[in-house]
Amino acid sequence: MLREFVMPEINWFGSKSITKIPELIAQKDGNKALIITDKNLTVCGISKRIEDVLDESHIRWIRYDGVRPNPTKSNVYEALSILKNEKCDVIIGVGGGSPNDCAKAVSILAANGGEIEDYVGFNRSEKNGIPIIAVNTTAGTASEISRAYLITDEDKQEKIICKDIHALPYASVNDQDLMVGLPAHVTAETGMDALSHALESYVCNNSSCLTQELAVGAMHLIFNSLREAISEPVNLVYRERMSYAQSLAGMAFCNSGVGLDHAIAHALGALYDLSHGLCTAIVLPGVIRFNRRKVEKLYAELGRRLFPEKCLGLSEEECADEFLNEVIDLSQQIGTYKKLAEVGVKESELPEIAEKALNDGNIGRNPLIPDKKELIDILCEML
Repeated sequence: MLREFVMPEINWFGSKSITKIPELIAQKDGNKALIITDKNLTVCGISKRIEDVLDESHIRWIRYDGVRPNPTKSNVYEALSILKNEKCDVIIGVGGGSPNDCAKAVSILAANGGEIEDYVGFNRSEKNGIPIIAVNTTAGTASEISRAYLITDEDKQEKIICKDIHALPYASVNDQDLMVGLPAHVTAETGMDALSHALESYVCNNSSCLTQELAVGAMHLIFNSLREAISEPVNLVYRERMSYAQSLAGMAFCNSGVGLDHAIAHALGALYDLSHGLCTAIVLPGVIRFNRRKVEKLYAELGRRLFPEKCLGLSEEECADEFLNEVIDLSQQIGTYKKLAEVGVKESELPEIAEKALNDGNIGRNPLIPDKKELIDILCEML
């Protein structure tokens, strides 16, 4: 079987790697950069650290920092207008998934024209987008190495999902120094998003030996570093490990796909404007329980590979139980283990969530496809 493996051409890791940004801009003959970020990263000074690097190299720039936690169509068109009016020829996404997804949408529209909806699906554009340098400030989304971007339609309250090779960033920059000041809940939620990426990649119906090995490496780092990155937020060793973990998970799921956890999380994020990472964390145990009907063997494999001492001598069912318990234990310890009702979901709203999840493009990669009733039952269990 032919398989494609995609990631950015250049990927920088490590402390002070943001100092490479001017070099990356020069490689694309850039003259003026549009920085796409959010208000929080402006207020806390993260964006300024990038801007200072540009100033030192006499590179012109302008900032758009209106991106919402779930980037909207309005965000994209506002940033696109700035890019055109200011004649920017390179984009620097600064943040987690939200700014970098917004950057990809702007890049595609700037080069190809039209509306966001024109690019729903797979490889719908004709031209390469405006070059993107994606600076990662969290350890979870892996948007900086992905060709996919998700934009919220505010009117329809649903995610517009696009996956396009022309949206792939030219370069990713993973500087753990930028992650030191992250609030604990952001580290926790984005870390669980990375775990979900790796786990869903491992069990999805498009996985390969390569993506599974990347996923296992990511999960090993997450189970052994996420708690510590939260309890010791200035420890650069754990920050760096989580940076590598989310990148490994990204390389896995960007080339295999995800599944039901992400389909439900996208519906929740669009309807309730919740953190994507928190949504994946809330939903993950219920999805594992559902999928066990088809792929218990794979969850047992993960139990044996990641927790060999605890799984020694256990049956397949017991190993799968152990893995699920480890996922729940991690989520409980870092504060992401919640019920849907705790984040404002009502029982009467479950059919709408289920309908949106069933229409999500990621559900086709899940090893077991639920019908609407089964999906409502899964949601009821998590309510």
